[in-house]
Amino acid sequence: MTSDNALLQRTVDQVMDTLPGVWDRIRFNLRSAAISNFGITLEQFHVLRHIRKGYASVAELAEKKQISRPAISQAVDVLVGKGLVIRQINPADRRSAHLELTPYACEVMDANFEKNRQWMKEKMQGLAPEEMQQVLQVMEILHNTFIPEERSF
Repeated sequence: MTSDNALLQRTVDQVMDTLPGVWDRIRFNLRSAAISNFGITLEQFHVLRHIRKGYASVAELAEKKQISRPAISQAVDVLVGKGLVIRQINPADRRSAHLELTPYACEVMDANFEKNRQWMKEKMQGLAPEEMQQVLQVMEILHNTFIPEERSF
């Protein structure tokens, strides 16, 4: 194996070893806070997150999550009952309903995401400015490599 191939292999291995663990910790903190703040299950949290992203019907959510419509409908019923989701029935087709988060759910989710950002800042505050710059550069490189159509940096 040439040195370039060996370096490529080490890089791929390091990314595969590092990113899943980092993302798992970030997601764990985000979900834990949401679940304790809302008193909901992990699955219900995912439904809220997907509604927030624009999946506005039970059919869309079921397709996105790859689970049955009755299962999603049951989760939505609980979230409506907790005052976290608004279900607006389509007058032209009573089987169809538009879903959106309540203002309260938006506020709590925003606060939850901000709390997670604060946790991340605490974890990263010990990095030297040069290290933070390196992290930024690596994240930009990874983003451009794996998600080139979405330029957010």
